Amino acid sequence: MAFKRLFFLILFSSSIICFGQSVEWGNPQKIKQKNLYSQIIGEATHGIYVLRCKNQDFSRDVILEKYKTNLSLEQSIPAPISINGNIERMLIVNNELFAFISAKNTITNQIDILVQKIDPTLKPNGLPVVIASLPSSEFIDKRKIQIKTSADKKKVIMLILSKGEVSGDSKLNLYAYDESIQQIFGKQFTLNERSEDIFITNFEADNNGNAFVLIDFPAKNPKIQADNRDFFLYTYYPKEDKMLAYQLANEKMFVEELALSVNNFNQTVSVAGFYSSENGSLVNGYFMERFSIPRKTTDEKYAAVIDPTLLTQITGGKLDKKSPELKNYYIRKLVPRSDGGLIIVSEKYTRTEQRYSYYMNNMPQEGIRVAFNYDDVAIISINKDGSIQFGDLIRKRQSSVGDGGYLSGISCFPTQDQIYVLYNSELDKDGNIMVHNVNYQGKADERIAVKSSSFSVGLIPSDGKQTGPNTFIGSTIKDKQYTLIRLTF
Repeated sequence: MAFKRLFFLILFSSSIICFGQSVEWGNPQKIKQKNLYSQIIGEATHGIYVLRCKNQDFSRDVILEKYKTNLSLEQSIPAPISINGNIERMLIVNNELFAFISAKNTITNQIDILVQKIDPTLKPNGLPVVIASLPSSEFIDKRKIQIKTSADKKKVIMLILSKGEVSGDSKLNLYAYDESIQQIFGKQFTLNERSEDIFITNFEADNNGNAFVLIDFPAKNPKIQADNRDFFLYTYYPKEDKMLAYQLANEKMFVEELALSVNNFNQTVSVAGFYSSENGSLVNGYFMERFSIPRKTTDEKYAAVIDPTLLTQITGGKLDKKSPELKNYYIRKLVPRSDGGLIIVSEKYTRTEQRYSYYMNNMPQEGIRVAFNYDDVAIISINKDGSIQFGDLIRKRQSSVGDGGYLSGISCFPTQDQIYVLYNSELDKDGNIMVHNVNYQGKADERIAVKSSSFSVGLIPSDGKQTGPNTFIGSTIKDKQYTLIRLTF
């Protein structure tokens, strides 16, 4: 009898350990069209918070769910927002849940940004508090307000691009708040460009509250440059109340892709990306620029064409066919190394439209199918001096039609010794959840993280959230039901 009980516990345990990793499952939830999309906010000591919505905007008609630490659903309610506005973001700050909302104040004719604290029972804690305001005439509805935390989750930074008071100008509005959502600073900078001409790739804050914005504008001298855009890293230092702008790349580079990363360990901020010598030519170059936060200086500025043999290796190309390149590769993660180097994780992505004909009521019609293709992943480790240490390749082919690539793509998270990349195999079949890991010396391994055997399962890569040094929580569709998963490596 004791043996049978032991066998039952091993067979039906919700946590499975294999290959040095543990897999834990939550309880399945029925998928409803009104909350098809999900977004994992994060994990606090009192539970895990998830948003559900019928679209990917997550601004209205949002469902807030709380799961216990064992991944079982505890509560599911409409987001407890008492004012008529849009949810811009929900964040866990210093172990507390906050909702950030934008709403029009009809009395002042301002767009107010408010914050609402939500307690562990999913009830509002106090009334919403206004933390920033902009004139309605300057607010740009099409521009998403960007809000995020520092790495230690003790500071919140907010960025809003608004119209300028003068025609042709724009304003870069930066705000920072402490763990109690009390303002540290609120600054407004004039940009001598129209808002529609300004593109913000990313912005971050370090644990000291300094802000970093990766931004580009139309080129000032387009006739002598390969690219028609000028790229800058804007850095704001609140203690000195100083904004600095570092121009990136050079006039001979056409920047195809770039990303930003903050290294709190050695107090640097780095930008890396891919380039071609001119628009439309071979995308076979990379660049890396690193800046010292305390010294406010450039530590390293490096650019080079990637060796053809290495480029073939990381893209899976063939030297005897067309030249390998990094066209359509998008940087999904830029991981800072403790020595000042970087690891670039990039994925090849294309979107194509397929026209087709059909008949309705004996009348010819034409429709469009949109195909989403997520293919190979290239991993490049860059040394402190800018040279490449190693390259790695994940071979995969993911294609779907009309679903936005819901189950395609990757989830990537770094630990102290490894970088793990999770993805689904064989989307058109009952594939497995795969994990590819590479250590910081370039040794790689690939295996099945979750095998579809007695059940079908697909990871929703865009939902993945790293919640600890070695822990990942993700959303899955398991046997056609929404189910949380926790992987610990």
